[in-house]
Amino acid sequence: MKFHQLLSFIIGSVMIAAPVAVPAFSGSIENDGDRNAADKAFSHVSESDIDSIFYNYDRPGSPGCAVAVVSEGELLFSGGYGIANLDYGIPISPDSRFMVASLSKQFTAASLLMMEQEGLLDPDEDIRPHIPELQHFDAPITARQLMHHTSGLRDLYHLLSLADIGLDNTTTREQVLEMISRQQRLNFSPGSRYLYSNTGYILMAELAEKLTGMSLNEYTRKHFLDPIGMDDTHWHDDTGRIVPNRVTSYRPRSFGPGRFYRDNLDRIGARGLFTTVRDFAKWEANFTENRSNLENFSEKMTRAGFVRQRYTINYASGLRINWYKDQRTIGHGGSYMGFRTDYLRFPQHQFAVIVFCNQSSINPATHSRQLADLYLRDIFNEQFRAYAGRYHNESLNTGFDIVLDDGDLYMERDGEEPRRLLWHSNNRFRTGDWDITYYRSSGNRFDRFTIQAPQTGQITFYRQ
Repeated sequence: MKFHQLLSFIIGSVMIAAPVAVPAFSGSIENDGDRNAADKAFSHVSESDIDSIFYNYDRPGSPGCAVAVVSEGELLFSGGYGIANLDYGIPISPDSRFMVASLSKQFTAASLLMMEQEGLLDPDEDIRPHIPELQHFDAPITARQLMHHTSGLRDLYHLLSLADIGLDNTTTREQVLEMISRQQRLNFSPGSRYLYSNTGYILMAELAEKLTGMSLNEYTRKHFLDPIGMDDTHWHDDTGRIVPNRVTSYRPRSFGPGRFYRDNLDRIGARGLFTTVRDFAKWEANFTENRSNLENFSEKMTRAGFVRQRYTINYASGLRINWYKDQRTIGHGGSYMGFRTDYLRFPQHQFAVIVFCNQSSINPATHSRQLADLYLRDIFNEQFRAYAGRYHNESLNTGFDIVLDDGDLYMERDGEEPRRLLWHSNNRFRTGDWDITYYRSSGNRFDRFTIQAPQTGQITFYRQ
């Protein structure tokens, strides 16, 4: 079967190295002498506190993570844990260069917004005049829909996998566009729904080249990387390019970590950005004080998308809008061939954590939240203070002490292990298979909560 026939058929029917003994940590609490307020606000945080979060990688022969913490545009901490390259025993440092997977998307989105500012693109017009390879569908697809994952286009990487076609240098740009253009049906009408799709960001890279006469790498450098000072960042659109301080990615095997990432990916836009946590900290600082050429950078980048009914979605310009412990967050995660990355920003506090890791079994989002718990302890303490107290159910003649400790709530009762309450939404928490909802009659203090459990239904406990 010929290549294009195979594509038509598929798209029409689918939607180790030995351990090396080296130092595993290199990092420091940053102190430039100009951040007295920040130093006081986070004086409770020590390097040993941060080390304890990443202790699992503090051993020979272990991949690990690079970490950065930023407050009001200033770097508070940067460090590395584990090994960047097991063949040579090179430790991870804040200057180690990772392929950051889908964290790349926000740079692509920023470039699209820059093209809009320059008058090169109307993001709400049909993109077919610029990418004529696309099929005619019942409704046009716009660049803004590509950016917000509301285009309905099927995900290219899943299509390639189903076709058993590798995304490498033997798969040409023309074949990738042919794969996209042969989508005979969409997942849904453009603009009607949200569904995460890498295809849109690959097409956005194509738009940049066609509309600017520059590669996405050149355009991003001109308007963002150079003005911000991100000298150690680039789009890896040339697989022969030498990358100083490059990190290798791994996956766990029975005999130890095995190499995962193959340097054969030159399709950029959805992925493919190489950077360091120190450079990414400069990108984060740009949300506080814009140095790029994009006007109103923070406001434009964090503006939520919407579907046709004008319902907003929790996705902006390559950034997810979410909540953690009742605090609004902006960020994104990345996952590709052993690289695992996470960026978590608390805009109300101008605070962010950045975690880049190089083994597929590591969950950087967990570490991001552990760092946030550590640094924002006092904020979470103040926020959850109203929930703490003694609560009792008269008919059962039993009760719980809700105790606040280091920014977390715990449910305690004599003779039992304390249960940590995990914030879920608004005044709701979870612990095990219990759903706990707080209520107040008046004022700021809660006077009761309910436990919804599978075996007992809903039971109410009143504050004493």
